[in-house]
Amino acid sequence: MKKLCGLVVFAGLMCVAVAQEPEVLEQKKTGLELDLGADLRLRQELIYNLPAGKNILPDQNFFRFRSRLWGEAKYENFRLYSRLANEMYDVSRPHNSRKYKAPDEVVVDNLYLDANDLLDGWLDLRMGRQDLMYGAGRVLMDGTPFDGSRTIYMDAIKATINFDREKKNTLDLLAIYNRPDNELSVGGLEGQSDRQLNSIHPRSRNLAEYGGGLYFKSKELDEMPFDIYWIYKRETKADLNGTKLPGRKFHTWGLRLMPKYTETISGEYEGAVQAGEQDGGTATRGYMGFAALKYAPAVEWTMRPYVKGGVYYLSGDKQRGAGHADSAWDPVWSRWPQFSELYVYNFKDGAGYWTNLIYPHLEAGCDITKTHKLGATVGPMYADEKDGLGGGSGDLYGWLGGAFYEFPILTSVFGRDDQRGNVIGRVQAEVLDPGDYYTTDKVAYYFRWQIIASF
Repeated sequence: MKKLCGLVVFAGLMCVAVAQEPEVLEQKKTGLELDLGADLRLRQELIYNLPAGKNILPDQNFFRFRSRLWGEAKYENFRLYSRLANEMYDVSRPHNSRKYKAPDEVVVDNLYLDANDLLDGWLDLRMGRQDLMYGAGRVLMDGTPFDGSRTIYMDAIKATINFDREKKNTLDLLAIYNRPDNELSVGGLEGQSDRQLNSIHPRSRNLAEYGGGLYFKSKELDEMPFDIYWIYKRETKADLNGTKLPGRKFHTWGLRLMPKYTETISGEYEGAVQAGEQDGGTATRGYMGFAALKYAPAVEWTMRPYVKGGVYYLSGDKQRGAGHADSAWDPVWSRWPQFSELYVYNFKDGAGYWTNLIYPHLEAGCDITKTHKLGATVGPMYADEKDGLGGGSGDLYGWLGGAFYEFPILTSVFGRDDQRGNVIGRVQAEVLDPGDYYTTDKVAYYFRWQIIASF
């Protein structure tokens, strides 16, 4: 009951903060515009029989309650944005898990300054803590992977060069430095105010990640938009029970094509290569590839169905860590669920460390309305290299299937055209039937329901 009261009180404070109409916050006479908002997310997740190496992970059943409060100030071409985040856990299984009780830790999730249309519109700047999401998120997406779903920010400077007035051709120059913990935080469990955000090994600490690069996007040709990028990343050494784990530095070069063949058929292709070295001089390299075709019939319906087939490839190395050149793909800043909420916990190199994978799959779905959506995916997952880490003799991780349904509970409560005033529900489930890569034949299950309210 105390937990529930704490959640209700915290939610009430957030709602009171955003109860006033945005128009009241605007100061039109001075040209200064102020705005304030919030979102609340309640989520339950259940995981059963997930294989991890030669073992099965303990069953999991937990609730997460995330609340975020944001505010912004705009003046002409300048914008200051800030967002606070808080997430409490209530864990039923495993019973020895630490629970993040209300009010838990409040962190600065975003804090940046925008300076747009500089140099007569040729330059935009964003400086500070921000979310960086590029393409389908296979290289750049999550800067705090060990933080779960609470935050994904990066401490960065992004300078965008606009090569034309319509901004069809842009080049982003990125500089990133992500600390191992969030220094802008208040509260939290005793001794846990410096939760590790970039850890690879679950018990390692003090891993900083920094780098940057160039990301060019072109929409000049409607039938062939494309991206070209180069990313440099440095992963520093981490502490593990008094031992220093080796860091690495490497470059990633990539190309993403999004052709539109006809009104109903489109494609997506992405390829990238990596080269670098670990501390100590061991060479590293890696390869990533994705290819998919999508068919969306031109129907005169409110519903918009589609079907898509694709394959995702990430190079592996069966002798990784043995002191020789490492040919396994490094996920750079893309350690997030990508295509599976279930399998994201599976990798020996840490949650979301996508590598050593061949995943042909078929996807189908339908946007029933703007807020009613459903979809399903199925396909086998293979290891690119048989490394024996699952205990079996083969390379089939297993058959993965999943489905979701997203639906509105309330919409446009405030009479606005944006998401504020919406309450959206979502349910999703996944099943993994393990293959001969593992010794277990127990089917793994994942289920999640959530409700998100935006104010």
